[in-house]
Amino acid sequence: MHQIAPVPNLNGSPADVLAKQMMEVCHALEAAVTLMARWQPHGRDYQIGGDYQADRTEFIRRVGLVQALANQYEQEAYAVSEYNDKKARVG
Repeated sequence: MHQIAPVPNLNGSPADVLAKQMMEVCHALEAAVTLMARWQPHGRDYQIGGDYQADRTEFIRRVGLVQALANQYEQEAYAVSEYNDKKARVG
């Protein structure tokens, strides 16, 4: 996955604002994972048909994708924060 990596500068958004925005996305995605887990496929709903195993596998794949996105946004938020911290120490 390509990393979103803005470079904070005087004419742009401050690093803490960028990091906060990225963490807001991370938290929204984590909330989506929680909601998805609440409504995951359950065997009782497949008693008279359907492919529970295939649906369960697809559910796990989807949750993994959303969780991976949340993790990516969190890493990017930390990277923006670290960039700002390094710049403050040098400058």
